[in-house]
Amino acid sequence: MTSLLDGALERGTLSVRGYDRVLRIAWTVTDLRGGTAPTADDVGAAFSLRNPTGLAA
Repeated sequence: MTSLLDGALERGTLSVRGYDRVLRIAWTVTDLRGGTAPTADDVGAAFSLRNPTGLAA
């Protein structure tokens, strides 16, 4: 589920604080779609909302 974020963290394009913030956004996306836990798609959507330029992807 968090492999996208793990990769960005390892490359240094995402900080630990940014990682946490993307996960928070992923939980919000999950809540909005009525889910019980974030999926990889939710994390991807959250990441793209946080970083619309896609530089860390």
